[in-house]
Amino acid sequence: MADSIAVNDGSNRINYVDTQSARSNSKTLSVGTDTFLKLLVAQLQYQNPLDPQTDTEFVAQLAQMTSLEQMQNINSTLINSQASSMIGKIVYAEVLDSNSGITYSYEGYVDSIIFKNGSAYVVIGNTAIPVSNVLRIYSDDAIENIVAPEAPENPENTDDNQTPPPSEIVDETVTNDVIR
Repeated sequence: MADSIAVNDGSNRINYVDTQSARSNSKTLSVGTDTFLKLLVAQLQYQNPLDPQTDTEFVAQLAQMTSLEQMQNINSTLINSQASSMIGKIVYAEVLDSNSGITYSYEGYVDSIIFKNGSAYVVIGNTAIPVSNVLRIYSDDAIENIVAPEAPENPENTDDNQTPPPSEIVDETVTNDVIR
């Protein structure tokens, strides 16, 4: 499975399913700001004294950096809001295990949301999955309209070992049952 971290808070055990991209996203933001400021200071220190840069260039660069940081903050807030709206809904998520190349599928009711290290996770049963891995959110109407499959008319004549035709094989990934 993708990197899984078990956390025991005394009452419930939560397994965090994580991918490389989810872990690296939060680190790149702070490095970008630090790098920008270091470059700006280096520009000021080593500029040509006979042809100095004007302060308007520095102000423009600083404004662009501030604007970028604000957009990243808005994006983070929207992701957190989206995660909170998933509580109580059935979601479908896929997580690629970068070590084995296997894609694991998860489907179930979102019990809660966990915010950890700047990332939001949906909790399905005892598994925490990054919100960025959620591919489908079922509406309340869709959940109410789910109909149980009908039993065959003559159960004695069914062949349980019959392989479905290739057009009916949908997915070969590992899928967890719906958990409530």
